[in-house]
Amino acid sequence: MYIKADSPVPNDLGLAIPGNMPLFEVLIVIGFILHLIYVNIVVAGSVNAVLLEIRGILKRDKVADGLALQLATLVSIHKSIAVVLGVAPLLIISTIYTQFFYPSTILIGKWWLMLIPLLIISFLLLYVYKFTWDKWQDRKKLHLSFGIAGAIILLFVPLLFITNVASMLHPELWSGSKGFFDSLFRYPTIWQRYFHFMAASFAIIGMYMYGWGRRKIRVKDDPVYRLAQTFGKGSAFLFTLLQLIAGPFLLLSMSSEVRSSFLGGSAFHTSLLVVSVTLAFVLIVLLFRLYKADSRKLFISSAVVLLVIMGLMSWIRHEVRELYLAPYMEQAPRSFKE
Repeated sequence: MYIKADSPVPNDLGLAIPGNMPLFEVLIVIGFILHLIYVNIVVAGSVNAVLLEIRGILKRDKVADGLALQLATLVSIHKSIAVVLGVAPLLIISTIYTQFFYPSTILIGKWWLMLIPLLIISFLLLYVYKFTWDKWQDRKKLHLSFGIAGAIILLFVPLLFITNVASMLHPELWSGSKGFFDSLFRYPTIWQRYFHFMAASFAIIGMYMYGWGRRKIRVKDDPVYRLAQTFGKGSAFLFTLLQLIAGPFLLLSMSSEVRSSFLGGSAFHTSLLVVSVTLAFVLIVLLFRLYKADSRKLFISSAVVLLVIMGLMSWIRHEVRELYLAPYMEQAPRSFKE
């Protein structure tokens, strides 16, 4: 592999990509959605567990403390699924965007290598947090410190991924890069993407908590499950509303060429955005009605609309990537196996 004089992007590898682009596009969109659902549950679930335990301590609320324990348990289960489901999209993106993904990975080097140790430390902290819940009831500050430490690491880890994928879209900014912390403020969409990700995480964990509480309460009427429903639907509604800020904030941070494609410059890309925004308003209405009155029908409708929106957003994310990299692809095209 060598560097072309007129482009910062390396030439494609001599080995052809073993497949066709449409197949990989479908796989990366679906794989990313599945991974993202569990990541959202783990990240926002760990934060909510800590917040509910703090509420339980301050208000001497055993119900909040009980729900915090349930969330800590759910996080310990879902984190393994999140990691496994992350393998496919990571492999696919490194296969079809080799010229861009590997240089961006190298630029944040040491911190990318810290990804696995950070996850191991976070998971161990959260294991201690879960399994010492009853044992450390009289040592709440010590117990809470493990949950806070684990949650903070999980809040940090997405920045590594976001920085990497944002970096790969801007080869023109690679020159002079000084590592991960410099990259956080070098590339224009990183914090907007992070805001968008976090708002989605707390909306999804809200839906999850409501559905989990609703299912559990059919077996046993417990105030913990009732709080899960109330807390969950409130979180889902609030953070879906915040998406109306996060989405435009992200769109406006994109390059003028990419932004214009979604604002009338391309019928296809504009249609994707219009449908997504329309469904977002539909979801807000459904969640508002659900917040006012429990309803199985409203919950199922909200969950279906949310999944459709996630699919569209994952698709839009891929289209944004393709639009950003199109000029570089012309200079250093990919080779596919025929």
